[in-house]
Amino acid sequence: MYITPTFETGNPLVEFIFILFNGISEVPLVSSVVSGALILVGVLIASRRAAAMMVAGSLIGAGMGLLLGVPYHLITAGLLGYNSVLSAMALWSGPFTKTNGATLALSLFNAAMTVIIYLALDNVLGNMFQVGGGGYGIPSFTLGFCVATWMTLLAARYFGVDIFARSPAPEGAISAEGRYHDVVASGVTKLLPGSGNPDNSEDFHWTVWEFIKAGFTGVAQITFINNWKTGVFWVVGLTLSFSLVSGGIFNNAYTANWDPLSPLFLAGAMAFIGSLVGAIFAKLVKFPDSEIRSGLHGFNQALLMIALTAFLPLNLTTFVYALFATIVCTIIIVPAVKNFFGRWGLPGLTGPFNFAAFFFIWAAPYILSIPFGLGWGRP
Repeated sequence: MYITPTFETGNPLVEFIFILFNGISEVPLVSSVVSGALILVGVLIASRRAAAMMVAGSLIGAGMGLLLGVPYHLITAGLLGYNSVLSAMALWSGPFTKTNGATLALSLFNAAMTVIIYLALDNVLGNMFQVGGGGYGIPSFTLGFCVATWMTLLAARYFGVDIFARSPAPEGAISAEGRYHDVVASGVTKLLPGSGNPDNSEDFHWTVWEFIKAGFTGVAQITFINNWKTGVFWVVGLTLSFSLVSGGIFNNAYTANWDPLSPLFLAGAMAFIGSLVGAIFAKLVKFPDSEIRSGLHGFNQALLMIALTAFLPLNLTTFVYALFATIVCTIIIVPAVKNFFGRWGLPGLTGPFNFAAFFFIWAAPYILSIPFGLGWGRP
């Protein structure tokens, strides 16, 4: 029998801790106070500003959930916080905009607005697609964060709010502006003359260690952090992604088909594998080295590997399926999303992960003969 966790204890202090850290740990799709705490420490060593926004986003999301009357068990599990964490971190402490009073206000507002959009998307994807009770529903993942942040950035540009790291690109060069956002996120601001592409003229050679660092950095870039040491905290935190519940240890679905009480936690390994595969294939298709080293071709892939191996029953077939999805995400979906949203000067955010996860999970029951409802849909 599968054991699900409960985070309702009747103790306000304990539940506050659950709400805060589960909201952080749900960014990589698990509910674990241990994971959330280690992720926060990893972010803190890279940026106190980013850590502050991570905490603020988690609490704002939970607060909005309480005000809106969302079922309390969803709030204590962190499901109302994780999109708001990303929405808060994307602006004031993120790489896309200036750090000023306007971006601080927009970050906090964006975190609150994200809850409404998240609930709407979760209703559409999780309920309205339940055709005749057929179980087609899936989580909305981080799409709520993406939609809210895209809308906020577009609205700020429409009203001429002074938040952008660089003035909007002239007409006909908007795609280059989208590329500029990625360059800023990588920490590289030197561009090729007359181009929105980064200047990779530095003397750099790839080694195994450089790929490993790129893998860790890709995991850290889930929350816009260009620091491989932060990625180590993420991987360790996800490897320890357990929650104590009555009867044993909750294992976040990875080994539920083998032993519900198994202490084997694979989220950290999946995140690193996804990021590393993204870095390797990004190099093979000749994406700029600066982007790869900065983890910009790893964070969507890390989330995708976690999602496909957690929301589908994990075995060798689904693992290979997840790897294939990660490769497709790297060489097709990421550049497609960048090209599309770059036309409006918007970053792709975790859009590639969401789109890839939706299609590969929806296809799984037919390709892999997996009945709907195992871990993600309802029969």
